[in-house]
Amino acid sequence: MATEQASASEQRDRDRAAVVRMLEPHAPPDWQHRFRETELLDAVIDGDAIQMFVMAADIRESTALMKESIRFERFAAVMDRFVSSVRSGIRRSGGWFDKFTGDGFLAYWIVQPAAPDAYEERFVQTAGDVAHTAHELVDLFHRRVLEDFRANTRNLSAGVGLSMGLDAGPGYLVKIADELTIVGPPVVGAVRMVTAASQPQEIVANVFLGERLRDQQDGAYEALGVTVTRELRPTKEYPKGQEVYALTFSSDGDGSPTDELDG
Repeated sequence: MATEQASASEQRDRDRAAVVRMLEPHAPPDWQHRFRETELLDAVIDGDAIQMFVMAADIRESTALMKESIRFERFAAVMDRFVSSVRSGIRRSGGWFDKFTGDGFLAYWIVQPAAPDAYEERFVQTAGDVAHTAHELVDLFHRRVLEDFRANTRNLSAGVGLSMGLDAGPGYLVKIADELTIVGPPVVGAVRMVTAASQPQEIVANVFLGERLRDQQDGAYEALGVTVTRELRPTKEYPKGQEVYALTFSSDGDGSPTDELDG
């Protein structure tokens, strides 16, 4: 019995080490201090649900943007710099960069279980981090990256831009082709929300996250200058209209929100 327990413990340690290797390329630099590491690793190994916020981003009309490029290698270089800035900015904010999708990206923020008061505080704080990061990235794309694309483009469509979809809920980290990736309802919701964005620069949240953001907009999120409004938008699943929450940010600020992402 003791030998079997020791063997199981050693196997668990090997499994945790394997998960660490897969997580680290996506993780915040301080993730082992920011999160309860063993608990997180075991949740991944055991296939347990993890409370998370998911961000889905879409570069609108990216295919047309690529086709209209004067020099493809310059298009690729601009895209590479943008994705690198996105990856580092998300990870510095405590988020996890899941993947670049070719015309956008997926990222997530984890909220681990805690006592009710502590969990609520952490949930609100993380929701604010996600909303603020989404705004920073949209601003970065339209204030700087789009100008780099414009300098290398024969014809620039008015539809080119970056849109964001946000959602929250229990998701899963699963191994696919030797990579850990996120799956579950908040991924579906975030992707649905980015398609519900009717124009570039929009940030749209699903019902659960949107209602929590709206409840806090007169208090915890006042410093962000964010306003959250409930709207009906047609989606593929609900062509007659689905409740969504549109996030808008005031233009007043005390400096550039994207300086930390440009480095």
